[in-house]
Formats: sequence, structure tokens, C-alpha cells
Amino acid sequence: MTDAPRLTRTTKIIAVADVVESVRLMEQDEQEFIARWQGFVGFVQQRLAAEGGRIHKSLGDGLMLEFSDAQGCIRCALAMRAWFAESNERLPPEDQVQLRIGAHLADYVADAYDIYGTDVNLAARIASLAGPGEIVISAALREHLGAPAGLVLQDLGTCHLKHVREPVHAFRIGEAGEAPVMPLRRLATHSLRPTVAVLPFGMESPTAQGLTGEALADDIVAALAGSEHLQVVSRLSTAQFGGGKADLAELRRNLGAHYVLDGRARGPAADLSLYIELADAVSGHVAWAQTFHGPLRGADLGEGRLMRQVVAAVHSAVLRHALDRSREAVLPALDGHTLLLSSIGLMHRLAPADMDRARTMLDHLVERGRGQLAPHAWLAHLHVLRLRQAGAGPAGSDGQAARQHAAAALRCDPGSVRALAVQGQAWLHAAQDAEAAQECYAQALCGRPDDALALVLQAELRALQGLGAAAQELAARAMACLPLEPMLPLFEGVVALAALVAGDAAGALASARRAVERNPQYLPALRTLVVAQVLDGRLVEAHRTAARLAAREADWGASACVPPLPAFSSVAAQYAEALQRAGRPPP
Repeated sequence: MTDAPRLTRTTKIIAVADVVESVRLMEQDEQEFIARWQGFVGFVQQRLAAEGGRIHKSLGDGLMLEFSDAQGCIRCALAMRAWFAESNERLPPEDQVQLRIGAHLADYVADAYDIYGTDVNLAARIASLAGPGEIVISAALREHLGAPAGLVLQDLGTCHLKHVREPVHAFRIGEAGEAPVMPLRRLATHSLRPTVAVLPFGMESPTAQGLTGEALADDIVAALAGSEHLQVVSRLSTAQFGGGKADLAELRRNLGAHYVLDGRARGPAADLSLYIELADAVSGHVAWAQTFHGPLRGADLGEGRLMRQVVAAVHSAVLRHALDRSREAVLPALDGHTLLLSSIGLMHRLAPADMDRARTMLDHLVERGRGQLAPHAWLAHLHVLRLRQAGAGPAGSDGQAARQHAAAALRCDPGSVRALAVQGQAWLHAAQDAEAAQECYAQALCGRPDDALALVLQAELRALQGLGAAAQELAARAMACLPLEPMLPLFEGVVALAALVAGDAAGALASARRAVERNPQYLPALRTLVVAQVLDGRLVEAHRTAARLAAREADWGASACVPPLPAFSSVAAQYAEALQRAGRPPP
């Protein structure tokens, strides 16, 4: 009886390369094709010696290669592609040989003759995603590459492969070829918003009079449904999972939820005690938990203050969790929604390094899904923030970038509220065109009257036009709708500006102080604080704040003489005079 072959299990990188239309080329000129193939195989053998790889098998028109190092595999694949590209230059198109390559980090079993396993087959299937002259790799291999210098990686998303049960996440190295098998897809809008599943709440004794756990969950879903930054699973889908009937993995698998929100309630609706817990559906960890108190319903703004507090807290928790995740992984390994939310949080910290990181994230997101407006819109907003921080003027590079990205966002969706809002912001600060800005804000608010960013930008414009009362009303509405905590200093700064223009120096002083306390980096709020202190007769404090402002502007490389407001605004003269009284040189 013959002994069974000895089997070993190992994990290595398997790359599969094959020639496109090899049968046609062989029939066309067999000897020429064989000669070129032999020359290519000889080149590969030499290259493999330097990259720590080996040829596992040659099939006459294809190779299966084995590597221990991810970087070595990619370097070799690029060299293989370049070899054929160079040899094709002297040939007519019908005689050119095009190679396609797929690679995967594979776990497999080997004996003395061959290697076996689903991952080996998967490497070959991944090669089928590559068009002529393309290299496609799995997400498993992508994770081992780290941050490869000089490589352009295009996210192909999850791809369905023949005879492979689960879709595979794949990346293409370099730009698409002339005939790509997988076109670079546009990211779906929902891919930039994390999904939250709200489960029926538990009801503790004493029973909340007239309330049920399902009704509370319905209220929270209704409150979150209008969010621009989150998407909520339908309550019809989550109703079956109440009362601890499903674990987080099942909820993620069945509902596609990134987060699961659950909780308990006690007391009457007029004085409710509400404990809410937000869990990461991937890790199973609690991302945030908080207890709220107050009446469930309110006569002031529809759903009531309690529900507005819940919505703001959930948004803040998801954004903080996204920021934590963004510090732990390279950009291509992060979900689109993690990149977007993290960039929003970072840019509003306003420190130059944080804003640079946010811009890198958004640039990466633009390349990952061309045609998506959100990255362009937030890039436009970021460059306006930089322009106002640095005081470089609308003709600078930030002004130009703001206008370009705002226009790109609007091209993606001319009716988008977010695109219209940032287009107006770009018109105001990067072109000093108040009329065009007003038209954009009006269109945005017509589409969504409670959009917080459009409201606060409209309030800012009204203040700069000297319309203090109108600016205050708009700013108050914006504050009531604000879902993202990192943007609060910006909003408080506009509230302060509106109060100042309305003649309320004390109110401007209080709001400007809150903005600066929340973020000392926010220079427009510091400027407003100086003016409010001067007008309130606090010249000693104004001198100190002016010194802080000068130091901050020096950090940004801005001139101390840069006017703090657009030149067309009559409010600028008031600012200039107050800053001069506080010890700043005139513009």
C-alpha cells in the first residue's frame, strides 16, 4: 500500500498571470508566440530571485507564482506588466500580447506535487477581474501592503466571482486599461453613511404610562431619518429582533447595520428617563451610552428637546467612533463613511495638521468613487475654512480649490442641498459675490428648510450685509438643527457675529467666548471676541485677546493686517476700528 502524500498547510501570496486571447495569438503565429513566452518566463525567473518568489507552475500561456512578501509580489507584477508593454511597442495592435494578473493572500495545503484549497482557486478568479494590462488584488493582500509609495489603488468594491459563494473585495493597481473588466464604480450614496439599526426599547418599572418600547424606537427612527450623515434601518426590519432575540453579528449580517441602538425607559412620558446604548456591530463593543431625562414631547420644535438631544448625541458618538477607527488603519482599509465622518471631525479642529489629514482623506475618497458629491462638497468647505483661518484672500490657492470643488459637487447633483450650500459659501468667501451666495442659499433652504449648514451660512451672509435681526433668527434656527458637535464653534461664531451686528455686544461676547473655549483655533471667533470686548468696554481683555489672535495668525502664516471680513461688507470698518483700539495695526 502506497503511503499518502505528506500535506503541509501554509499561508503565502499566490499570483496568477495569463495572456489575454492566447488561443488567437497561438493560431496567428505559434512560433512567435512561444518564443515571446519563453523570453518572458526567463525574465520572470530572474526577477523572482530578487523578490523572494518562485514559479509554482507554467501552463504555456499563464503562470502561477508564489511569494512570501506582499511588496515583492507587487513589484514583480509591475515588472511583468512592464516587460510586455515594452515588447509591444514595436508591434501592431493585433500582434501585441496583453497580460492580466490577479493576486491573493492564500491559505492552502501543499504536497510534493501541487497546492490545494479554495484560496488558490480564488487567486485565479481574481485574475478574471483584470482587463488587458491590469493587476487586481484582493483586500486581504491589500491590507498587507500598508501604505505603498507611488502606487495608485482603485477600489473596485465587492465583486461577484464565478463559482465563489461570497463576493470578494478587490483593488486594481494603477489606472484602468483600455478594456477594463471592472469599471471604476461610483460609490453609492448610502456607502458614505453608516447604518444604524434601532431596536425596540425595554420598559422598566414603574411602567412608562402610555408608552411601549416599539413606540420609543419609532420616535428615534423618525428623529434620525432626516439625517444627512446616518441612514436608519426600517423599523419593519428591526421589529423581529427586540427583546434580545438576536446578537450583533446577526443584525449586521441580516440588516447591514454598522451600529445597533438599544436602550431602556422608565417613568411617564412627561418626565422620561431614557438610557441609550450604541454598539459597534462589527466588534460588539459599546461605542457610547448615556442617560437622558425630560419630557418625550415638546411644543417648541416638533419632536421635542429630548429627541433633539438624542439625535445630536448619537451623531457625536458615531463621529468619535469613526475618528478612533481612522487612527488604527490605512486609508484604503477604511469604509467610505468612516473616511467622510473622520474628515468632517478633523477639519473642524482647525489645526493645520488635522486639516491636512482631513484633506488627504477626502482626496482619497474622491479617487475611490468618482462622481460622488459629498467628498467634493466637504473639500470645498474645508478650503473655505483654511482661507478664513489663513487670511490668504480669495485669490489664493484655497479660494481656487474651494470654487473648483464646489463646482464639482454641484455637477454631481445640481439639486443637492449640501452642494448648493457650499457653492454659496465658495461664492461668498472665495469670490466675494454676495448675490450669487444668496441665490445658492435660498435654493438650498427651499429644498430643506431645516438644513443646519445652509441656515448658518445664510445667517453669516445676512450679518455681513448688516442685517443683524435676520441673522440672529437664522442662526438660532441653525443651532437648533446642528447634529455634529465639532461644527459647534463655527455655529457659535456666527451667532456671535449676528449678535454683534444687531447691536447686542453682551450677547456677542458670550457666544464668541463659548466658540473660543470650544476651539481656541477658530480665528473668526477670536476676531469677533476682540470686537465685542472693545464695544463692551473691556479694553484690557481686548488687548489680551488681540495678542492671542496675533499669535494664532502667525501660526497660520497670515498677516496681522488681513481684514477679517470680505471687503464688500460694511461691517469690516467696525472690525478694523475695534481691532485697532485693541492694539492691532490697521489694514
